[in-house]
Order: sequence, then structure tokens, then C-alpha cells
Amino acid sequence: MDKSSSSYSFYSPTKILSGNKALENLPVELAGMDAGRPLVLAAATPSALRMEKVMAAAFADSGLELGIYSGIAPVPDRKLVRDLYRLFRDQGYDSLIALGGGPVLDVAKALNVAVSGKPEDLEDIAAGGAAMKKLRPLTAVTGLDVSGYEFTRYAVLDSLLLSSPAVIPDLLVVDPRTAPAEDRQTTAAAALLTLTQAVESFFHPGRNHLTAAYAYGASRFVMDNLAASLKNPADRKRRVALANAAFFAQTAFDNLAGGMTFALATAMSRRCAVKPGLLMGLLLPHGLLLEMNRESPAGRDLLLAVGGPEAYAGTAAEMGLRKAVDRVVELLLEIQSLTPGFPRSIRDVGLTRSDLDDLPAAAPAVPGTGAWSAEDLRYLLDKAWETRF
Repeated sequence: MDKSSSSYSFYSPTKILSGNKALENLPVELAGMDAGRPLVLAAATPSALRMEKVMAAAFADSGLELGIYSGIAPVPDRKLVRDLYRLFRDQGYDSLIALGGGPVLDVAKALNVAVSGKPEDLEDIAAGGAAMKKLRPLTAVTGLDVSGYEFTRYAVLDSLLLSSPAVIPDLLVVDPRTAPAEDRQTTAAAALLTLTQAVESFFHPGRNHLTAAYAYGASRFVMDNLAASLKNPADRKRRVALANAAFFAQTAFDNLAGGMTFALATAMSRRCAVKPGLLMGLLLPHGLLLEMNRESPAGRDLLLAVGGPEAYAGTAAEMGLRKAVDRVVELLLEIQSLTPGFPRSIRDVGLTRSDLDDLPAAAPAVPGTGAWSAEDLRYLLDKAWETRF
């Protein structure tokens, strides 16, 4: 770390239970939060149904009453939140468990605001017209498929954007049984998204010792476990490591702001049927080369994170960022070889050259990200367009 300031802030309210049988500790944790009747939210997918059975078994002898709603759509709306508000109220639930990431946690965060007050609070808070009240206990039980926002202050529902530290889950449970093996493209996309959030936090001007520690942990977990997990999806320890990495990276992201690669790839993914993490993998080396051209002082820290201690010790300081870029490209090439359908260039994702014109304006609107010059954004897009890995 090159930051010399002795004053900084860092916020992470989430308690973590991670490892074998972590789920069996959830009833005790809920009881400690005076929660005895949780409502579980899940997507209507085969993997979610399997996880529901594991969840029910973990609660079997707890004495807690568990309700399950397994109808969260890939693109949920506010009507669903209103319907769930009535279910929560009429059935006397007192807490929420999000079984899965992405839209499931978006709904859980929004619903928590509604049930902790009234549904109208969602619009008032999103418009900045109402203060956030203390919310009900919210637990996240996540797997490998993450959006990048699960453990942050952000939730998106329709055109509604919530942004408050109060919506961050109180508890995270990572259990090998609830982090099932996904298809290789899903695993690769989620892990590359995690790596992007972690790597870009090293270059944020507000970075500090704690964001660097979280980003380092996330980077090392991805670098050490992603390829091995793709080769052997049944390896439970690798899957748990990747799930933990997502929490580390998102916590750093939430305390800073996302970088150009994260913002551009997220904006691009809304225009083509490609997971944002795959696009981030294609953009990230070029974003790092842009930082190298600026002679960023964070290169040594990044090399330690993505290259490990031996590479760090054996590389001159002025070559740190160059070596870090090389290591990221090496990983990308290996992941592409292991992942069916991984595009080799942003030219392969269904966009045209003219589509690039609108992306520099769309990128800064991505939640939780910063603002950059249109010239830098376009430079990154043009370099990625010209390159095929």
C-alpha cells in the first residue's frame, strides 16, 4: 500500500459462517437475532430446489418454523415485492433468508425495506425522500453464481435503485452443499467478475489498508482456485473458496466504487446475451494496461495479489504492473480453453462497432461505479475490439 493517510473509513456489517455444515449453525444465529420464523426466498430452478431440501433438513430439529417461496424470476418486479409483503405479513414471518444471489437478493433487500416499514417506503427511499429504518434480519445463502451486488448497499428492481448500507445482509452462509457445481461458463463468469472488482479496487484513489486486504484475499482465491474448479467442478473446497472470494471483492467494491472494466462490461451485457463476467475477462487486461500507461503506483500491490509472493519477490518494482497484466492474461487464456462458449473478443458477442459509441455514456450509470472520461472509456473499448485472445 502506498497510501500514507492515517484516516480512512471502512464498513462491513456482515457476519460470515463458511465451511462444512455451516448451514446447521443458521438456526442458532437466527435465534440470536430474535428471529424464529424466517421466510426463504429462492429462484424456481432445479439447483434452488435441491438447496431448499438441504435448508429444510438443516432446520429440521431447530424448532424454528420455515417458510419457502421459490418463485423469484430472473427479472423480478415491484408487484412481486408487494405480493411477498402480504405473504410475510399474513403468515407472521419475522426475518428473511435469500437462497441464491442476483435477483433473489435484490428482491430480499427490497422486501426487507417493505416489511420493516411499508411498501411505499421503497419509492420514497429510492427518491431520497425518506430515511432508512432498522431492517429485519436478512441472511444470504449464496453459491457461485453472483451478480457483484449481493453483499453491497445496492439493489435494483425494475427501474428502482436502492442504495443504503442498511440493506447489506446481516449474515452470510457459505456451505459446500449450497454452493453447488455450476456449468463452467457460469463459474468462470462469476469468478472473473469477482477478480475484476478486486483488481480495480487497487487503483481507486480512496483505497486503504482494509480494502487492499479484502481485494488481496479475493484475488488470491480466484487465481488459486478458478482453473482447478473448472477442471474438477466436484471439488467442494474450491467452490467454497470462490464463494468467499465474491464476498471479499464485493466488500472492497462497496467501500470504494467500481472501475471502468466493471462498468463497461455491465453496460455491455445489457445489450447482448453474454454474462458480464465473461466480458470483464476480455476487458480487464486492457484496463490494466491503461493503468500501466499512467504509471500507477499500485502495480506492486496488484502483482502480489495476482502473482503471489514468489513473483512479487522476484520482480523489480517498475515491472510489477507489467507482470501482473501478464498473469491475468495467462489466467484468461487458461479459462477460455476450459470454458465452452467463452468469446475470444468483444467482437464475438453480438455487438457492432457502432454499438461502442453509446457505451461510454451508459457505463457511469451502472450502480456503484465511478465516473471517468469518455476518452478513457472509448480507448478501452477500441483496444478490446482490436484484440482477440
